Amino acid sequence: MNQDSLSKNTSKTFLKGAMIMTVSMVVVKLLGMFYKIFLYRMFATYDDIAGFSMSSVGNGLLSNAYEVYTPLFALATAGFPIAVSRLIAESIAQKRYRDVEVIYKTSKKFFIAMGAVCFALMIGVSFLYVQMISQPLSIYAMMTLAPSVFIGCLVSIYRGYFEGQRNMFPSAASEVIEMLVKVISGLLMGWLVMKFGMDELQASGTVFGMSFDSMTIAMQTLLAYSVAAAIAGIALGSLFAFLFLRIYYARHKFSVPDEMMRDSIDARTQSETFKILIKTAIPIIISAFIVNVSTTIDSVVIQNVLRNTAQYNPEGLIAQFDPRYAETIRSMVYPSAGEEVSIHTSLWGCFAAALPLLQLVTTVTQVFGTSALPNVTTAYTSGDKKELKTSMETVIKLTMMFVFPMGLSMFALARPIITLLYGGGFEGDVETSILRIMGFSCIAVAASTPVMSMLQSLGKMTIPLILSCISMVIKIATNYLFVSMVELNVTGAAIGTLVSFTFVFIVGMYLLIKHAKVRPDFINTMLKPLISAVICAATAFGVYMLCNHFLGGIRGGFLISLVAAIIIAVIVYIVALMLIKTFRKEELLMLPKGNNIVTILAKLHLLR
Repeated sequence: MNQDSLSKNTSKTFLKGAMIMTVSMVVVKLLGMFYKIFLYRMFATYDDIAGFSMSSVGNGLLSNAYEVYTPLFALATAGFPIAVSRLIAESIAQKRYRDVEVIYKTSKKFFIAMGAVCFALMIGVSFLYVQMISQPLSIYAMMTLAPSVFIGCLVSIYRGYFEGQRNMFPSAASEVIEMLVKVISGLLMGWLVMKFGMDELQASGTVFGMSFDSMTIAMQTLLAYSVAAAIAGIALGSLFAFLFLRIYYARHKFSVPDEMMRDSIDARTQSETFKILIKTAIPIIISAFIVNVSTTIDSVVIQNVLRNTAQYNPEGLIAQFDPRYAETIRSMVYPSAGEEVSIHTSLWGCFAAALPLLQLVTTVTQVFGTSALPNVTTAYTSGDKKELKTSMETVIKLTMMFVFPMGLSMFALARPIITLLYGGGFEGDVETSILRIMGFSCIAVAASTPVMSMLQSLGKMTIPLILSCISMVIKIATNYLFVSMVELNVTGAAIGTLVSFTFVFIVGMYLLIKHAKVRPDFINTMLKPLISAVICAATAFGVYMLCNHFLGGIRGGFLISLVAAIIIAVIVYIVALMLIKTFRKEELLMLPKGNNIVTILAKLHLLR
């Protein structure tokens, strides 16, 4: 490697890396959704035998396992890989080539130690957590997930190392490998445990040699074992990702010609390197930990409020659901002697089932925020107000053009989407009501991400942290308030998300304008995409209802109606954007075949 190759086509390297990471993130999210949907559908096949909602309770147990894992994983890995990446990139740019190996060795020691500590914390905190949510069956999945914290730290060593060299391929490939192994092995192991457990239960009344006082307790225990087996795929996936990165490192270890290494500045000591890494990582770690621990607190608050509602107003809670499912709901609200109350876990599982759709939208807008950083930073630093305004407007417009139609269409098509992914039953009713609110929530969540990134690019690093803290308090308070209302129950959690992130977006946008001293054109960046998105969502709903009226009775008619609604809505949305002249000529020229597009739209007088 020579200096020319290190500095050549930096912007192209950045864009290529961003594109690789975007594709890998979307693939990983889609695989993750498939994993959860398949498990949900598999458990649902045993609902009639169990006498309670195996699908939603199983999904609740699965979600609970992540509630302790996620903040601990963020604590161990959120900031340090970024700090490693930044310091390696800086060292290479400054021709401090000897530092690269020191950074690697220092980070390896840190991650091994941090992984061991967080693994121990996961074991200890899990026992406390299951008591707090009154669901002891979650402990099996949590114990199975614990090794993933340690292995994930080992993986982070190499991801930060290669990202610092602007090589995004190892991180992207390892993430896809990790998820593929998780999905294939996890689903297989979960299915095998469920199959052999059910065969034994029906043959001898035992589950893996253990006897139980009732069929319900036996089924609940078997369900917990199956979820734990499915989650074991995560640890296995992390292990395969680590092995891939370790082999890749052995073959692509950083190196420069001997003469460049001889001219390199003497390396820092490991102690000096560690201090620099910690100083960089701490703000990122704190911010990520706060965001993730807030979801853990949320889960405790929501599940406890739901359990208290079931205890003090059981008939009021039962009355909120379709009478056809009263017997299933009643069995989870009024358990027999020795059985666990499971209605709170079931409703939490319904919330967790709808959540991946929101997360899929926010995954894409994270990339918009990442892409905004260099342009906004450069324009702000140089004092070029015109370029700063253009950069901010481009990011805001791209974000709104994506989140408005996705969120509003999610609201309009909530019922057919949930039916397609998870099926019907009372769970489908609950998930539909949650997804309708999440359609608006995802707009607020996804739109706030690039705004926070642009604030960071202005050097206002503490503002996103402060807003995250305030948002966490608002979210917990509003969740408690709305979930306590028996008419809303778990749907109230989606409203809490909407309120808290709407606050983040509005205040964040205000502070962005204040500190940038630039006011974006809200008509073209927000109002026009919103108008087009409303037309898009209305079209999607109307086309679905019309097609389903005529095709709903035939096999596959429901799916044909949904696909037709989506395709026609997308076409209408694009036409609406063009008719109200949302795009500038300069923006379209950046697209593939941009010249041809501009020529056609200019002839039709559809350009500003």
